[in-house]
Amino acid sequence: MSKFTVCLSLLLGFLMIGGLGLFITPVHASSVTVSSTNDRVVLSLTILGAEYTDADNDGRADDVVAYFDIKLSGTRRYTLDIYPSLELPSGAEYTYAYTINTRLEILHCTMYFYNHALESGDYIFSVDLVSFTGGATSGTTDYVFDPPGGSGDADPCGSLEVAA
Repeated sequence: MSKFTVCLSLLLGFLMIGGLGLFITPVHASSVTVSSTNDRVVLSLTILGAEYTDADNDGRADDVVAYFDIKLSGTRRYTLDIYPSLELPSGAEYTYAYTINTRLEILHCTMYFYNHALESGDYIFSVDLVSFTGGATSGTTDYVFDPPGGSGDADPCGSLEVAA
């Protein structure tokens, strides 16, 4: 074998291994599916991701934006209590409460945690979902991510955006 053939074989092997890495990259979504006590209503909650950014345009990348979907089936109207929360590396936790009444079967949700990304380390975004439609049911799922350390002195607050 010539040096060219060996180098080409090594290069192809490297590209094949590197290419496989693209296909076995872990999915970062976290999800839970629960049924009501009478098994008529099924709720599926999937956290799609979370990131830090400057969502409030204050010049500091100290905000967290998290994305999650709620899929509903089994009845024509749903009433849900959802509790999105963000736990900081220090253990401090911020939880917000929302009640949603809907006839939609899929809710695309974006949660804004303004002025929360103030520490370095792992953050945990979680959502608790409670429904009394068709009997009581609840479920929780979480997502761990690590934004760079933030800075800022504004009071933390949250905002939820829901779209069909």
